[in-house]
This record gives sequence, C-alpha cells and structure tokens, in this order.
Amino acid sequence: MNKLLFFLLFLYSALVFPLEIVGVKNAQLKDLLLYNGSRLEVTPEQGVIISVKGIENKRVMIQIKATGAIYLTSGVRIDNLKAKNPIIRLDEYGEGQFEIGFTLLGEKNVSGKHRKQIKYDIEYLD
Repeated sequence: MNKLLFFLLFLYSALVFPLEIVGVKNAQLKDLLLYNGSRLEVTPEQGVIISVKGIENKRVMIQIKATGAIYLTSGVRIDNLKAKNPIIRLDEYGEGQFEIGFTLLGEKNVSGKHRKQIKYDIEYLD
C-alpha cells in the first residue's frame, strides 16, 4: 500500500510541477568580423542563457546534441558548444539558468545552406 501511495504521489508531483523552459536569451554578437582561420571565443556568461522553471531545490541537467558541422552563417562555424555548468540546482522558487558558451571559427569557401537546429534535452536528476 505504501509503495502504491509513493508511486502515485511521485507521478502526481511530476505532472503538477513539470520542468519547463521559460526563456532563451541569445548571445549578442556585436561587430562580428571573422575571416578564414580566425576564431572568436564566446564565454558562457556572454553566450546563450536558457532559463528553466520546475520543482524547487531539484537538480537539473542539460545535454546538448550537436552533431556534424553547425554554421551560424555562411563561412562561420559554431564549435565547442558547451554549458558552463551542465548540472544546476533550482533555487527556492524553482528557477535556474544554464549558461552556454561556444567558439566561432571563420572558414573559407563555404556555400549553400548549412543551418541546423541545435537540439538539447533538459531533465531532472533526482
């Protein structure tokens, strides 16, 4: 009986307090001038910030799924895409942020459509 009650309570809490993305702030890339072989490091604090909301004091993990070459625009490739802290703990209000940084590389002779979506999964650890 206790196991059934615990399972139902666990299932109910996951339905009442789902983990959701409440905002995505994109990097502000000013004066972007990249040429063949040049690189620009975008620190996580200046990069993309993903705000999440869920159950307070729970640990949350982000997994970024970047496969193949990802281009910001023709001739500029995104490389080394990673979160500053891939595991965070939500605060007492159930809010938290993932800071994601990356490297931009200038490439020569790039043409065609190279845009891909960057996929990521955010889930509870506890």
